[in-house]
Amino acid sequence: MNVIGIIGSPRQNGNVSTLVDEVLKGAAEAGHSTKAYRLGEMKYAGCQACMYCKSHDKCRQDDDMSKLMEEMKTADAVVFGSPIYYWQFSSQFRTFIDRLYMFLGQDFSVTLPAGKKAVVVTSQGNPDVDSFRNVFTDFNKLLEMYGFEKVDELHLTAGNSPSTAKENKELMEQARSIGKTL
Repeated sequence: MNVIGIIGSPRQNGNVSTLVDEVLKGAAEAGHSTKAYRLGEMKYAGCQACMYCKSHDKCRQDDDMSKLMEEMKTADAVVFGSPIYYWQFSSQFRTFIDRLYMFLGQDFSVTLPAGKKAVVVTSQGNPDVDSFRNVFTDFNKLLEMYGFEKVDELHLTAGNSPSTAKENKELMEQARSIGKTL
């Protein structure tokens, strides 16, 4: 199984990065191939609405995001990770979501192969996970539309320090366990 992690945090060693990496470690321990994409380190632009992808099997932009989109086509599972900033996913992750437009045909049929597994990982400073429930609800709709089977989610709350996840052994064990069950 090919498992990719998409880390939408601008922090290289922050909570989301730590947790997604831990899920990927669990997947590797289960014998799966893994690869992490750190959006904060990639060079890419937002969707340009040029519609090139509606008549071609790829995005016109030749950037790091185009390479990630190609990898998504063959991935069996995707670990989506983003911190919650200002009641939304990070700007890096929202730009990634916009680029998913390339997987919609002219008639809005989905061109991404269906049946991929999904894990959603988030981190937020607010201690109440339900404070941002709308973000999770909307993303779940997107996953469903694109044919993903969401198998699990992991939400770190009160994560104001970049080391909160590393210090929470139970959460780290849960992340690794999620990866092993993919």
